[in-house]
This record gives sequence, structure tokens and C-alpha cells, in this order.
Amino acid sequence: MDRRFYSWISAALATGWLAGCAAQQPPADNFQAVQLDAKAFVPKVSSFLVLLDASSSMSDDYQGKDKFILARHTVSRINQTLPALSYQGGLVAFGSGRCLGGEDTSDLYGMSPYKRADLEAGLTSITCASGTTPMGKGIERATDKLDGSTGKVALLIVSDAWEVKGERALSAARKLKSTLGDKLCIYPIQIGKDEAGAMLMSELADVGECGFAKNADEIAAPAAMADYVTKVFLNAAPPPPPAPVAVAPVDGDDDGDGVKNSKDKCPNTPKGVPVNANGCWEFKGLTFDFDKAVIKNPASLDEAITIMKANPNLTGEIRGYTDGKGTEKYNQKLSERRANAVREYFIQHGIAADRIRAKGYGMANPVASNDTEEGRAQNRRVELEPDR
Repeated sequence: MDRRFYSWISAALATGWLAGCAAQQPPADNFQAVQLDAKAFVPKVSSFLVLLDASSSMSDDYQGKDKFILARHTVSRINQTLPALSYQGGLVAFGSGRCLGGEDTSDLYGMSPYKRADLEAGLTSITCASGTTPMGKGIERATDKLDGSTGKVALLIVSDAWEVKGERALSAARKLKSTLGDKLCIYPIQIGKDEAGAMLMSELADVGECGFAKNADEIAAPAAMADYVTKVFLNAAPPPPPAPVAVAPVDGDDDGDGVKNSKDKCPNTPKGVPVNANGCWEFKGLTFDFDKAVIKNPASLDEAITIMKANPNLTGEIRGYTDGKGTEKYNQKLSERRANAVREYFIQHGIAADRIRAKGYGMANPVASNDTEEGRAQNRRVELEPDR
């Protein structure tokens, strides 16, 4: 071979190879993502994995832009729109040549707990596209990375789908589907308008049975991207439980004594008996002189004795009280004497001793003010509290 011809061939091959692997940092994308409210959604999927085509055909021009740049912008826009919920996320590039270090696939991110910044960093780490299009190898790598996934899984394939060995890609997708079953949905996104590629992407979505194929042009606008992200990744959050209806407490009078339950300190008095302001069965007209335990008007007890005799199963406690004068210790003894005096009167008039008990409560539970003589006279009293 002529040395000059050999040199020319070598230079041409080197130039072409370098062009195929040229760094392709994307220009700034002026995309303004719709901010989806994380509180309005729950994850539809537990895990997602994006397969990014980094083969040489992705370096071709499409509508005045590099397809690889458009692909990176598409993945970035998904990332910007996706609300920060709980997912496992991953990103894998597939291609060949030096752009992927001589390998068919390259793990750029995850599987890891999803963080927007980490996924974006993985995306920007791949700067060129070269070689053939081993989409099948990419899906096989997805099988490895998604093995053991729990919950629903979304597989996104971003590619121009040009010069792909379609049957191998479909075979790998079927194997992945058999591994994950109903958990897997496949969402291919085509860059460009290759008709054969569009057909392949549609067939891949069909393998997943629950996904759908899109062209990147269809989801380029912020609103369309928000709709896409919602359909692939999100379910509406369930409505919050209804606030308990405030029900005003019903302040009834269960024992029918004319004193509301909230103020009734003797809630089981028999109907019809005389009660005081505390709702306790009080012997009307029964009085005691200051510092005395002598019943001044025994007839005031006769009505209660009549009721006790008419209700032979009725038992209870006779409670003695004093006014607020004197020491607590002294008044406790005085109240006991008053209670016992009434108990003895009941026994003397035919009420069995085992039906009534006597107990003193001292100065407790006044029914009137202890600041006046009239009030103190009312507090020098005896009550009957029936047993329940």
C-alpha cells in the first residue's frame, strides 16, 4: 500500500472516530418546569430506571439540534418536574466505543434513593455518543439493576431507535417482563421521527403491557411534561380524613331531679325526692344548731322514711356536713355525729340497720356561702345518697 494513501486513510478514520466521540455538552435549556405539589401525590412506582441511548446515531442533527442533546434535555426535564417523593432511581447509558469506556453500558446513577441533584449529576457525566446501538444490552443491564425490586417499576428508554437490533431488544424486554411480571411498565421515548424506530418503541411499550410510547416532541412543553410525569410516576394522594364533627355535649338530667348532670353530685337520687342545689337528697326543714348534733325537727325525716319503706331494696349512705367555722378535724367529728343521729332515727322508725350507713364529710361540698349566718345554717345539714 502506498505510504501516502495509508496516511490519508488513517487520518480520515481518526477524524471520523473523534467526531463520533466529540464532547457534546448541551446548551442551556430554558425549560421552566411545572412545580407539582408533592403533598398532592403519592408515588405510583417504587422504582424507576432510565436507559439513555448514547450511540453514534444520537449525534445526528434533528430539527437543528443534536439528538443526544435533545435526549439529555428530555431526561433533565423529567427530573426537574418530578416531585421529591420516595423512589429508588437509576440512569444507565448504552452505546459503544470510547464514550462509554469501551463498554456497551455505563451506570450513571443508582439504583439509589431518588435525589434530583444526584440524577442530574449522573446525566451530565455522559458528554458524547458513539458506536452502535446495543439497546438489548441496555435492557439486559436494566434486568440486573432492577432484580429484587419491590412494588411497581417504570422503565424509561430514551432513544432515536435507529439501527437497533429490534428482536434482541424485544427479547430482553420480554425476559425483564417475565422477571418482574405485573410490577413492570415500559415507557419508551423516541428522539426523532424514524418510522421503524417508532414501531419498535411501540412494541416495547406493548411488552410492558401497562406503559406507553411517546415522542420527545410531544412532551417538550412544561405542561405536557407535567402531564407525562403525573401519568408515569404519580397517583393522587388520598383525601385527608374528614375532620370530626364537633358535637355539643348534651347536659341532661338522668335522674330527673331537676339538676343537670354536669352539676349533679348525687346522680342517682330517686325521682320525686327533694334535692338541694348539688342534686343530693336533702331533708327539707332538717336543721342543726351551731356546734350541735341534735335533730331539732325530726318530722322532716318522715317523708324519707316513707320512701325507704316503699322501696325495700333501696339502700344508701347518710352524709353529715357542717358549716365553715371551726377546725377541719373538729368539724369532721361533728359531721359524723349528725349523720349517726339521723341514721339512728331511721332505724328507730323501722328501717333496717343494714340498709343505711352513716358518714361525715366535715366542711366539704357547701350548698351556700359560709360568709353569712343564713348560708352557714344551710350548710349544717344531712343528705341521703342512695346506692346505685
